[in-house]
Amino acid sequence: MRIMLVTYRYGRDIAGGGERYLRELMIRLAGRGHQVEVYTTRSRQMILSPFNYLVWDNFLPPGGEEDQGVVINRFKVNNPRPRRARRMMRGLNTLQEKERDSLDFASLMAETMSGIRENCFLSGWHRLERWEDGPARWTQKLAKLVVGGKDISGLILEAYSYLDGDLLVEVLDKGSWEFELEKGKPRELGLDFAPCDSAAVALLVPRAVRPQEDAREVGVAVRRVAVVEGGVERELDLGRGWTEFLDSGPEEVVGKVLWGTAERRPRRISRRHEYLMGPRSTRLEKEVMAAAHRFDLVFVSMVPMSTMGLAWKAANRAGKPLVAFPLFHTRDPNHYWAHFKETLENAAGVEANTEVIADLMAEWGFKTFVVGPGYDLEEFSSPHIDGGRFRREFGFGDQPILLWVARKNVYKGYREAIAALRIIRESGCPAVLAIVGPDEDYLPVSGEGVYYLGSLPRGMLLDAYDACDVFIFPSLHESFCMVFGEAWLRGKPVLGNAYCAAARGLIGHGKDGYLCTDAGDYARRALELIDNPGKAREMGERGRLKVVETRGWEHLVEELEKKLAEIVDRS
Repeated sequence: MRIMLVTYRYGRDIAGGGERYLRELMIRLAGRGHQVEVYTTRSRQMILSPFNYLVWDNFLPPGGEEDQGVVINRFKVNNPRPRRARRMMRGLNTLQEKERDSLDFASLMAETMSGIRENCFLSGWHRLERWEDGPARWTQKLAKLVVGGKDISGLILEAYSYLDGDLLVEVLDKGSWEFELEKGKPRELGLDFAPCDSAAVALLVPRAVRPQEDAREVGVAVRRVAVVEGGVERELDLGRGWTEFLDSGPEEVVGKVLWGTAERRPRRISRRHEYLMGPRSTRLEKEVMAAAHRFDLVFVSMVPMSTMGLAWKAANRAGKPLVAFPLFHTRDPNHYWAHFKETLENAAGVEANTEVIADLMAEWGFKTFVVGPGYDLEEFSSPHIDGGRFRREFGFGDQPILLWVARKNVYKGYREAIAALRIIRESGCPAVLAIVGPDEDYLPVSGEGVYYLGSLPRGMLLDAYDACDVFIFPSLHESFCMVFGEAWLRGKPVLGNAYCAAARGLIGHGKDGYLCTDAGDYARRALELIDNPGKAREMGERGRLKVVETRGWEHLVEELEKKLAEIVDRS
């Protein structure tokens, strides 16, 4: 088969699990006799600017080169103009804030939460506070709450007002209620309405006030909220705002809400997003459009880059099937844009990496299949790997080691790993945390027992996997989590994020690792494994066998070839 891959960056020395996966896959397809050409940029690294748009380097040489049978065509990136990009990004941020504040957003969220026992203090709320007699959360002039469940027939609120005034509470499609509040006196408010499985609630005060020595404008302080569900009161979590819901709410709800919102945006807004994310390369666009007809298949990666739309446009014009490798992060709003959905809906196949993500994507109407990355099993069974050498090199002695490996940015969860270590050491365990990977956020790392080692040579990284007692990776935004497989191949148990679909698709909870929810949970599971080395070895060995039996490259490439042959035959 003749295969074209359109991707935003590609090369031997590029950091990132997704990039490494695609390069290994292309090399192996070329090694099996397929003609593989990559159309990409000269960029080795993109940097998130302080204003949240991407700036790309042009580090790699232009033109063509060959990498183990793969032909690579590289083209220059034209970066956004700073002043224009800042203006556009401010506009996008304002748009998204208005979207979340809108009644349409609350209605869509209530619709998708129907029958699900969840809640979200959606918009118009200040941060949760801890008063002497319990939690409190101030509203702004208008605040919205969305709640789901079964047979909801009432709402109970305890409200406190800074001044004498009125509070209007409206339940969408159910009615509205007005209450008088006295300054400094909490009042419990009760609402009864026809039973339903979800509700969007709005709280409105005639005017907000600015208390002394407080920069905020506030409406009322809500001390407690409960719903009457099946005749029984259910307390709602006052601290569960949109950010918290996005991080841990049901992914089917998150996806439907974000796709529904994305599809309502004007096309011009998507074009602005493409400009800000990039890579923008006029020459790349021309060459891809001109060359697509020469291939049997067009591959594309990855969300949220503009290469997604470019590849779909070229494949569609050339009449060639598109196979997408989106490496999708199910909780990242930046992955939910209408131009991405158009590409993925029209792709002849969408590689989902794990069955958990495939199930979500199938509900969105994508033609999913699952292959995922493989591993060089011989590399991880080398007799030259020596964990003791790693311990001696960094002076760790016989202290228990927690290992974290990734590109160092806050989205990868290293702060949660540091918080877990703090709890572990407070318990009396002298464990250390080794953080390995290139620095992307350039934020300082500190804490007793925390060691940021930066990027390590491959041999030293393999020693680190061998040396650690537990591999910890609390990252929320992942498409596969290749590092779990690497830790397993050295027989180590792993700790992953229970709210990350990719982690749930890999980790057998209680068998080869644990899925954790917060720093305390990570600490508890890490201590359990440190205190029970036999159990840790058993779990690590189960993980090793799983990877050896299912993730060898030869088997995975054969499975992909079968899928590609089906796609070509259908086209």
